[in-house]
Amino acid sequence: MGKRQPSPPPAPDPTAMANAQSQANQQTAQFQQQLNMVNSFGPDGSVRWEADPSAPGGYRQVTSLSPGQQGLYDQSLQTQLGALGIANGQLGNIQNALNSHLTAPGLQTSFGPTDFSADRQAVTDAVIGQARSRLDPQWNVAEDRTRNRLANQGLSQNSTAYSTQMDQFGRDRNDAYNQAIYSGIQQGANEQNMLFNQSAQQAAFGNQAQQQNFQNTAYAQNQPINQLSALLGMGQVSTPQGFGYSPTGVNGTDVLGAYGMNLAQQNANYQSRMQNYQGGMGGLFNLGSAAIMAYSDMRLKRDVRFLGKRHDGIGLYAFKYLWETAERIGVMAQEVLAKRPDAVRRVDGYLAVDYGVLA
Repeated sequence: MGKRQPSPPPAPDPTAMANAQSQANQQTAQFQQQLNMVNSFGPDGSVRWEADPSAPGGYRQVTSLSPGQQGLYDQSLQTQLGALGIANGQLGNIQNALNSHLTAPGLQTSFGPTDFSADRQAVTDAVIGQARSRLDPQWNVAEDRTRNRLANQGLSQNSTAYSTQMDQFGRDRNDAYNQAIYSGIQQGANEQNMLFNQSAQQAAFGNQAQQQNFQNTAYAQNQPINQLSALLGMGQVSTPQGFGYSPTGVNGTDVLGAYGMNLAQQNANYQSRMQNYQGGMGGLFNLGSAAIMAYSDMRLKRDVRFLGKRHDGIGLYAFKYLWETAERIGVMAQEVLAKRPDAVRRVDGYLAVDYGVLA
């Protein structure tokens, strides 16, 4: 075509991009920390930031009490010493409490009778027996009626029709007795589960009663110790708190976005040059054997839609390049490589298709 085909922009170095973003994030964090190191002063004292190379971030927070709070703090020390003197009088009670050993109750890990198989079997037998007492006379009468009906129809006992009718009668009778047996088994299982749950509930109630008794005893034993703790906690001092404010937020620099914009601009420039280079070309498949190279690597495409297959079985797709919005139609280099490797070239690390060879 008289012109040298433009080369695409080189792929960005992911390591360099990651390092640049990491450095920008670190600088942003340090700057944001300094913006939020606000000194606070109030009636109880102050909270200030001072430089300290050994502290994380190079600063440390220092709290200072006001003269009044400092006096309360000093007095609290004296009060605590006095409380300790009173607490010494409780040491005898404390010693008695500590000497009385409190043994946790032994909780039940098993309970009562757990095998109610005999009860289950008794209920099962009772239910089945009751059912049989009703079913036996009913089915005896039904059998006599069936045999008489078949005889009245003129069917011999040795005939196939007679045997078929009696077989069906036997199956119906077996189903009725089986249903009675299943019902008896189910009710027996229900009885066993009910007895087991009652035994388990009785054991759980006993455990709860033992635990409650243990807690009451432990409370009485800890009472003198709690009184000592209260005496030791006398004399609280208010420490200054930083005033409420909204921390300043600083958005980090979007280094990766800047790289992306730059790459997009380079790709747009490359595409413009490629359009000029391929200017005057219409459809890709109407140029005969002209050598038309186009980037067809699926890694460079998005919004791919399958349109159908060519006469040679290679798929035809609608797509957009990563750096442009216009929709194009073409093939996928990876697919062409499997069927027509002679039409595929590798350019700058990406696959391109020679549509002239592929036509």
